[in-house]
Amino acid sequence: MSQGLLDLLRSETDRLRDAGLFKREVVFSRSGGMAAGGMMDGREGQAVVNYTTQDFLGLSADPQVLGAAIEAAEKYGVGLSSQRVMCGTLPIHKELEEWLRGFLKVPDVILYGGGGYMANIGLFAPLFGSRDCIICDAGVHPSLADGARLAGSRLVTFRNDDPDDLEEILRRSKWARFRAIVTNGVHPFSGRISDLHAICDLADRYDAMVVVDDALGIGVLGERGRGSAELAGAIERVDVVTGTFSKALGGASGGFAAGHAEIIAWLRQKSSPYMFSATLPPPMAGAAIRALQILESGEAPLPGLRDNIKVLWEGLLERGFRVMGGHHPLLAVDVGGYDVLHEMVNHLYDGGIYAHGLCYPVVPEGEARIRLMVSALHSHEHLQRTLTAFETAREAAAFALDARRAMKDIG
Repeated sequence: MSQGLLDLLRSETDRLRDAGLFKREVVFSRSGGMAAGGMMDGREGQAVVNYTTQDFLGLSADPQVLGAAIEAAEKYGVGLSSQRVMCGTLPIHKELEEWLRGFLKVPDVILYGGGGYMANIGLFAPLFGSRDCIICDAGVHPSLADGARLAGSRLVTFRNDDPDDLEEILRRSKWARFRAIVTNGVHPFSGRISDLHAICDLADRYDAMVVVDDALGIGVLGERGRGSAELAGAIERVDVVTGTFSKALGGASGGFAAGHAEIIAWLRQKSSPYMFSATLPPPMAGAAIRALQILESGEAPLPGLRDNIKVLWEGLLERGFRVMGGHHPLLAVDVGGYDVLHEMVNHLYDGGIYAHGLCYPVVPEGEARIRLMVSALHSHEHLQRTLTAFETAREAAAFALDARRAMKDIG
């Protein structure tokens, strides 16, 4: 193997560390749910309130969901060591597909064992080719962009929340055999909810297909948690929805694509991640079924989650922070530049608040945000403690940066 490659990788990794961009993996012990105050940093032994999990409803720690996973493991085992097209299809997989069809109100569903990323990777290449045009929102999740590139189609992006730009692209792409408009139901780095009503209107006008990755929307948006399409009143107008069980639907692994029966039938024949990856483990299927049943029955803690979102969003605004989102558990707090972000995230963690910072390239160059994932498991005390911590973190960051500038002037 080339020593030059190893040297290059070592050098680039060191550059990330020096720039404060190296992503370290903190080992946590778990107690009382991922979002509760009982999470412990395994190295520091510090209790932290967690705002980095997407277990928005706390269902990963729900006794009913845990019980369903255990029951499925005892009945079917922990896995099948096979693909769906061989001996990897069990009654529990068909039952999960049936529950998803009913919950999402779609004609058919296909399950992916590897997660929502695999659903997005496996969607486009079977449906589109070099004669087609895939039009992606500029802020789509990397898995959608990766999947779209695999199709070999002409790939074009339109500006976030800009239907005029999308329409101009649709006007200029009439040469294409087929066209698809691709977006996130909820954008992962801003919390912005896509205007699916406007997108579907344009798709109807220009004969385009609509694909929505609603991994962040399903379980929390809409009256029953059916996602961004339910919120927009566009369930029957979205052609394909992709999603995951790793967020609001129990926190387990696995993903899915849902939509027209003809599309799903073809994906079963041609989607590589479906055909060549191991099937969804039975315990994960059991957990997902129970999570869907909880949502369908109205037992899910959606009112409490929405109250928590409102308290934190309004509290941050009252304290002078610029907050994106507000209608979804994902809140993005604009803190200015990277230097401020670095200081604030570290100060928050020292104070027992665990949140992730976002900087270029996932947000525009020169901007920096702190992303908060609100959960139904967050208590009133957690939220108030967080608001206080943000105020002190802002003050600490300003002091640290002023001191750094003063030292530079003296030097």
